[in-house]
Amino acid sequence: MKNTENQAIPEQFQERIGNVQRTSFPKRQGATSEVVFLHTDQGNFVCKCSSLPKYRSWLLKEAKVMEELNVNTALSIPTYLHYVEDENKSYLLMSLEQGIPLREAMIAAKTDEEKTNLIHSFGTKLRTLHETDPPPKWQQQESWLDLQLKKAAYNLKNYEVDGNQHLLDSLKENKPDNITQTLIHGDFTIDNVLVTENRVQTFIDLSESAFGDPRYDVALAIRSFLYDKDLLNAFYEGYKLQRISKEEFDYFDGGLYEFF
Repeated sequence: MKNTENQAIPEQFQERIGNVQRTSFPKRQGATSEVVFLHTDQGNFVCKCSSLPKYRSWLLKEAKVMEELNVNTALSIPTYLHYVEDENKSYLLMSLEQGIPLREAMIAAKTDEEKTNLIHSFGTKLRTLHETDPPPKWQQQESWLDLQLKKAAYNLKNYEVDGNQHLLDSLKENKPDNITQTLIHGDFTIDNVLVTENRVQTFIDLSESAFGDPRYDVALAIRSFLYDKDLLNAFYEGYKLQRISKEEFDYFDGGLYEFF
């Protein structure tokens, strides 16, 4: 490893991207990995690093997901470049895409119209995702929701989560009606898309992408403006697909998400 401003960069990455001239960091770091922007003589890149076993497994999954989506779709996502791990940490290297997270763009917006337009594009971008064919091998027979409930039970037993056994039992007993599965992001929040030219353009943080229930994406998308009628309507005007009910929102955002 070589240290660049206290950030260890795997030798394999530097062989791939050239000499690291400087590093910078996002305004907000995620809870599961450390992110550093690498500025080199060959361009700009992102290195994500995780150390806890749970989060290392998520980072490996994200590497595989990105590689498959790069090959099988035309979605606007970072380009997967390399993944390495050692005894203590895992590292993912990808392209650095232009833009700022939607959360930052909403804070910077000077007018209600700017905010409305941003959220409209947020909905439009989600529609694009849900209308994209998933990689062929992602289409499994067992429902995504059933798989998530099994993962929720595992997470409850093995990790610290916000949910509890009573909530999990309720989720199992009160599953919403099945709907057609689509390609989903799996963590579609205002932190996990990038804005350029006042529009949501790029998906990031893709470890939970799957062939799954699109209502989950919608629930996480609208949680930040659920009680703002203008923003909520703008989102759905962009999304154009099915609205979710209050019961469905509570099931996915206030229920299932508590285990992840």
